Amino acid sequence: MSLLSFQQALTDLIASPGLCLQLRAVPEEVLPRYDLTPQEQERLQTVVRQPGMSVSCTLYRVNRITPVYTLLPYTCFLLGAALVPFAEEFWAVSSRSDLQFKREITLFGEFLLGKIASGAISNPYLREITEMELAISELNFLPREALLDTPVAEGSLHPLVRLVPFDHPPEALLTALAGMQMPSLEGNRGAYLLMIDHREEEISFSELPRGNGT
Repeated sequence: MSLLSFQQALTDLIASPGLCLQLRAVPEEVLPRYDLTPQEQERLQTVVRQPGMSVSCTLYRVNRITPVYTLLPYTCFLLGAALVPFAEEFWAVSSRSDLQFKREITLFGEFLLGKIASGAISNPYLREITEMELAISELNFLPREALLDTPVAEGSLHPLVRLVPFDHPPEALLTALAGMQMPSLEGNRGAYLLMIDHREEEISFSELPRGNGT
């Protein structure tokens, strides 16, 4: 068990700069969490003081933020300076990452939606944009060709279609974000649906009255 515990401790340290600092400052609070020999405890304390450990932590953080920036660009824009603090909070509670893009952004998106639902984030546009970008990502990861001819029951959605409820006019909101401008639509709230359709090679978007389906 000692070797496995050492590997787990090292993995946890790479994933958490804060844990590295804690081990440097108060090793007696960190080391008892793991089943380590005295030699392994000494080795870990040496490792966290090496310059290479900072590089490893940085690379880990870059690898985890890359899918978020890549696949949730408008979400990141709306978060602005709050992105990094929320990402760090997410990494603290979701430290087990396989660095796969689909899973990473799904978990981060769900984390943000939970924060929005709890009132911890009050941005009026973030919920609909995060849900939209998660839906787009989900469609992009599906085996499109294999699903094209899927029979669809009346009143059901095709597996390559998603409907996302919006509280603001989708076209105006997305136009502002595409121009990297913060939207100003709080006086124009309503009930809208954005249909995201990947039955064609390129994903298409259509605004529908809420309550409609396809």
